[in-house]
Amino acid sequence: MPIEGFDHKQFANDLASQAVELVPKDFDDFQKDYVVKTLVNFAGLAGEAISNDAEAGFNAEQAILLTQIIAEWSFHKSVDLIRSGIQPEYWDGVMQKIAFTIFDIGKQSIKQNLPQDQILELIEHHVIQAYQAALDELQQRGIIDEELKEQAEKQNNLNQLLEEVEAQQEAERQAQAQQEAQQAQQQQQGGVPAPQQAQLPAGDKKAFKLASLALLLRTLSQDKVSSILNKFNPQDAQLVIQYMQMPDLNQRVDANTAIQCLKEIKTNLPSKNSTSPNQLVYRIRNALKNSTREKVEVMIRNERLNVKRFVTSALQGELYELPPKVSNIIAQHIECSV
Repeated sequence: MPIEGFDHKQFANDLASQAVELVPKDFDDFQKDYVVKTLVNFAGLAGEAISNDAEAGFNAEQAILLTQIIAEWSFHKSVDLIRSGIQPEYWDGVMQKIAFTIFDIGKQSIKQNLPQDQILELIEHHVIQAYQAALDELQQRGIIDEELKEQAEKQNNLNQLLEEVEAQQEAERQAQAQQEAQQAQQQQQGGVPAPQQAQLPAGDKKAFKLASLALLLRTLSQDKVSSILNKFNPQDAQLVIQYMQMPDLNQRVDANTAIQCLKEIKTNLPSKNSTSPNQLVYRIRNALKNSTREKVEVMIRNERLNVKRFVTSALQGELYELPPKVSNIIAQHIECSV
């Protein structure tokens, strides 16, 4: 019997249309298509199963929550599988184990009326276990070796997304600090600009972008540097490394130019109107309009500091700046959690 207020087909299609904007830009058409189709397939199957389970007695809010969780994990783990190097013919088997695990654990947790943060933590724990068990099985069958298994285990699209957010914010802080230092120096010299230093190739906007990124990467650990450069093509990554080795790079790149270039470097930015600053603030405030302050605090209690700032700022009619694709994910999560 259908659940009032929950159209599982429409909801799965809505999630898929949003996912299209978030698929890594470096994926080819086959990989992009796999991520979206996997999400809509598992979200649709889960929504249908919930709608037809009269014994469970889920309401629309509970059905949306479980379907959303399955969709989000389907997205992240399919991205992880693609980046793992495992052959495509084995992806479906791994994803099925993960989806069935989420459905089973999520359904039982919701029926027990567990708090949402506990449900999410429990599901994450079992997703990791299911993914690991699937990799172990592939190794035992001789399909993957130890090296490929370790590579697959290291994939974590969700963490990489958060790292990119933190890296982007650090980049802008560094560039802003450099700009302020240059302005202070000019003021000390009576407003006379300092002599121009040797510049990167004139008019080469891409070179300035890569040089600006190199400024940021100098402040990060080697692991984070490697993680970020792996997202670039080999030629661009090599240029970034060369720029990082320039002893006077911070003098070669103008601070104002660096700030602008770093903003343009942000990857995987969705272009839908739903991610405009005003629309994001409206979505958060509208979703939480009937929630008490205590309920909101409980909802975001275990979230990262940037997520908390984003939500609380939106409630005040302001926008704490995060990359649009990340802001959109947070807004979606809030909308499906209230």
